[in-house]
Amino acid sequence: MTKEREELEVARRGRREFMEVGAKFGMTAAFLAAGTATVGVPLAEAAEAISAVEKAKKAAADYNFLFGCGGTANRWPKGQIFKQNFDITGLLQLKEAVERNTSGKVHVDIKFGGALGGQVAVGRKVQQGIVAGSQSSSQNMAAHAPVWNVTDFPYVIGAVDNYWRCLFSKEINDTLRKASMKQGVIQLCTFPQTRWLELKMGLPAEVRHPEQLKGLKMRVTGSKLEQVAFDILPANPTPINWGEVYTAVKEGAVDGIHVGTGSVADAGIYEVVGQLVNTEWMFNSDTLYASTKWFNTLPKAVQGGFMEGAYEAQVYNYCVYEPAFKFQAGIRKDSPPDAIWNTVKAKKVFLTDKERAEWEDVLSYERNKKIYDPLIERFGKKEYEAVKRVANSGEPVVPRRWWL
Repeated sequence: MTKEREELEVARRGRREFMEVGAKFGMTAAFLAAGTATVGVPLAEAAEAISAVEKAKKAAADYNFLFGCGGTANRWPKGQIFKQNFDITGLLQLKEAVERNTSGKVHVDIKFGGALGGQVAVGRKVQQGIVAGSQSSSQNMAAHAPVWNVTDFPYVIGAVDNYWRCLFSKEINDTLRKASMKQGVIQLCTFPQTRWLELKMGLPAEVRHPEQLKGLKMRVTGSKLEQVAFDILPANPTPINWGEVYTAVKEGAVDGIHVGTGSVADAGIYEVVGQLVNTEWMFNSDTLYASTKWFNTLPKAVQGGFMEGAYEAQVYNYCVYEPAFKFQAGIRKDSPPDAIWNTVKAKKVFLTDKERAEWEDVLSYERNKKIYDPLIERFGKKEYEAVKRVANSGEPVVPRRWWL
């Protein structure tokens, strides 16, 4: 048997074992075991122990936080920083911290792998109170809580430090977060991936200037501001379901996508990307949300413990962010050769300050006032102005409980 066939057979046995363990002890226990078990402990043994513990915690709890997400706890089993999908960073920390800070009164019941539906579908269930919580990009959640569009205006936030400043801000809590709560969803913690351009193989040149996107078919999300930005550049914004993006990029049905680099790797799309460009005019803003309706059923003391858990998860995301993208994703100039994006053929295009200024100018508020102003009024002028003011205040980023 060749080495390649041996590796394939090992992979098949691994998947088969995982499915068998999931069928016996539940997929959540299998995912958690795969993502957290000590090296050398058999998957079935770890899953059995986790399943027993989870059943006991759920039985003892007064409230069940049923949470749906599309990722898994073991996407990167050899990950230097973490094992789970990038877009659910902080989820396992949220679970542990919420259960601890509520003295077990709340049990966090995670359903991995899209068991409760995709981001848009489960987000609707969260808003309606049918499901207690879910993971989603702010763009997908904006379909239900439109105020999240205010964070998508090109370059209104800027560098990632500006986003952290917003996440820990009392002013943002009293504007953007409260508006979101009224629209049905509560922001618990966020992993603000900057969106890069990921372009197909075979383009004639590196894309460094806005005019090079003219006529290119760029896959877009449901974000109104993303669609508007590509119209301005100009490109041809093309909606495609996330599950179809890999094939669309590989076969050239689209010329590129505009997504956080960690999420592109999570989905395996990094294997068919020719170049990625750090335009970074908006964020994925991958967020763990809770249903306002569900949260309001909790006693005040339990709500306090629940939010303390959210704070701890947010601080974890803040601390792990740069190591995750330097050492695991591999999108920094000094990332190690075994980091994810350095193991594929994609060329990383780092814009110069002058080149970045071209993108900022083309997409600026000053040049597009007539386009942006109606959207600002539509999605929340007060919230937009608060985000812009806090993000660009220049104040030190200091983790703090934003609701106090």
